[in-house]
Amino acid sequence: MSSRLGLATVFDHSPDVVLVSTSDGRIVHANPEASRTLGLDGGEHGPPDDPTVDAVVVPTPPTTLADILSAVQLHGTWLGRTELVHHLTGERLAVSTSAFAVRGHDDDSSLVVSIHRDASAQNADDHLLQKALDASTFRASEQRVVAELSRLALRGRLDDLLSAATDAVVTLYGARCAVITRAHDLPATLEIVAATGDDAPHDLCATGPSSITAFASRSATRIVWSGDAHESRFDVAALVAGGVENAVAVPIDGTGQPWGVLTVLGVDSRYLSSATGSSVPIIDISTAGPPVLVSDNPMLDTGALDTVSDVVSAAVHRVGVESELRYRSLRDPLTGLPNRALAYDRIESAVERGVAKATTTAVMLIDLDDFKSINDGLGHEAGDSALVSIGNRLTRASRPGDTVARLGGDEFVAVCENISGPEESIAVAQAYADAVRAAIVVDGNELRITASIGVALADDTVPGNELIRRADVAMYRAKDTGRGNVAVFDTDDREHRRNQLALSADLRSALDSQILTLAYQPIFDIATGRITAVEALARWQHPTLGSVSPETFVRIAERTGQINTLGLWALHTACVQAAEWQAISDVGVRVNVSALQLRQPEFVASVARILASSGLPVGRLGLEITETVWLADTAQVRDALTELHEMGVSILLDDLGSGHSSVTYLSRYPVIEAFKIDQTYIQAMPGKQPEAIVSAIVSLAHAFDVAVVGEGVESQAQFDRLRDSGCDLAQGFWLAHPASANEVTSMLLERRAG
Repeated sequence: MSSRLGLATVFDHSPDVVLVSTSDGRIVHANPEASRTLGLDGGEHGPPDDPTVDAVVVPTPPTTLADILSAVQLHGTWLGRTELVHHLTGERLAVSTSAFAVRGHDDDSSLVVSIHRDASAQNADDHLLQKALDASTFRASEQRVVAELSRLALRGRLDDLLSAATDAVVTLYGARCAVITRAHDLPATLEIVAATGDDAPHDLCATGPSSITAFASRSATRIVWSGDAHESRFDVAALVAGGVENAVAVPIDGTGQPWGVLTVLGVDSRYLSSATGSSVPIIDISTAGPPVLVSDNPMLDTGALDTVSDVVSAAVHRVGVESELRYRSLRDPLTGLPNRALAYDRIESAVERGVAKATTTAVMLIDLDDFKSINDGLGHEAGDSALVSIGNRLTRASRPGDTVARLGGDEFVAVCENISGPEESIAVAQAYADAVRAAIVVDGNELRITASIGVALADDTVPGNELIRRADVAMYRAKDTGRGNVAVFDTDDREHRRNQLALSADLRSALDSQILTLAYQPIFDIATGRITAVEALARWQHPTLGSVSPETFVRIAERTGQINTLGLWALHTACVQAAEWQAISDVGVRVNVSALQLRQPEFVASVARILASSGLPVGRLGLEITETVWLADTAQVRDALTELHEMGVSILLDDLGSGHSSVTYLSRYPVIEAFKIDQTYIQAMPGKQPEAIVSAIVSLAHAFDVAVVGEGVESQAQFDRLRDSGCDLAQGFWLAHPASANEVTSMLLERRAG
């Protein structure tokens, strides 16, 4: 109804008879001239069911209403002569008639506008009224299009909006084809994402670098081509060859640069002329007189295309914001990797694909060993920096199609599809472990981090969440065998995990009730045979399991946070005992220290308190640290060792050769006073290669004035080779087994007496 009233404003100024009827001949509007001539009231005239009104608009033969309607539907307009019959007097009125089609709001509400005048009158105003009709119809259609597209932009899917936009543009402009292309930066390409029309968009609307679409994208400017075959800005050969008479390309704004381009081909000639312009015919009806045609040379109404472009741009922005929020909700904010939620989704999808394709999916839980010490020693910013570096390394080490995610803290997960079996899964996991192991420099600190990896293989009976649990259990078994190892889940792992948890609880009780003990193994001077020190070794006699190996319960203590309690208990007990031995011997005591203890800010102070309370001279205490301490070398560790050395505490590097460093630590850390060669080299003797390695270590250590201990001596031949290499000290079962404090006391008294 609003469009009819808008037309009425224009028609009411006409000096001719103007009737607006529906397609079935029913009058819906008559202008003042029609009211005067035909005896009708102004405004909305005649009730729809009044048969006398219908009679007014029926032309007499030879031209019937059906003829006029058919002509209008076919050609859009009709010009001809006919007669009208007055509904009161029956008088016949000869007229010339112009009829035009108008599309209403509803699909079935086509109207026919009939303009009737005396046969002798001239038709100079026909052009004006036709243009007014076109303008009013176009504006009404544009409003409906914008309203519908705006609704989709606010709530609909972007794909639906893009398709609706090209559909609407083709209908609105009577165009041959409308295309929306998406612009990509790397590589610079244009992708067709929506198209409407009979012509193949790839043929007529080329998306190559020389097309009108590409030119509009690069220039970020609306481009109008009016059919000039000699156009030099872009290539129009395909358009000319396809018979396209005109084209318009309007950029769709993204964030600071075009997101894409809306390209329209073959616009109806009513909306485009040979000149460049901005609007459809403009009719000025603001004055009291007849309508005035402001622009009688119509140009393309690019304003409507601009509006459609703006609506699409708003939707792109909305979808972009939603995508960003969705992306963030599924990504780890620190590393940018998929987070736990997305990882679980990827696992479920991978397992489903594996079942469908009869292939195996492996889930790998990657846990960084002793990562807490980095946060404690260097701070969380340094730890975060290390996590980012490790995340990048894991991503680079992954195979195409695999997913690497961060579950949180120092745990990552890799989802690996198309795995042939356990052997390949171990090889893939080892590649991840190697990627983590390479040195990382953070704030001037060289960190060497390892990762323990548990692997679980999927089958059609194992859900995704169970795979994570299995990988977690396997990972703990990998940790129990040492740092940086890989383990594949088997059915015995669950029992092993339960035993480990039970041992953790039992260890806590053992520490609380002080039922752990220390054994002491003597260290001998090779040249004199004198006992120079003893190494304190923790022992746990479990009430039901019997003797639990130190390797087992120390790893449990490190993993459960009990290592500081265990370590300080061992240090205090050993110092008290060694202080008692000073009355019969100047023997020193060596106590193993965990890397986690060295990274405790209060560790040095704790050592000082224990020495003071026990009465042991500082020079009699030596702390043994394994080479793996340096895998996470931090300023905290270096400072602690320096302070201990300055106090007079000896620092010994244990198990040289078992880790990933070398004797270059002698120059980097002058606080080291002695090396203990890993027993694997000692037990490989006699033999040319192990003897050469031992001799080289001894020679280099002596060059730095550092003593060397050969541990694990189990035969006379090994002892002899050590002596020949120039090694200073020896320790092992062939010399003396670990013994209780009372047994060592007796041994010291015997040697003193002898």
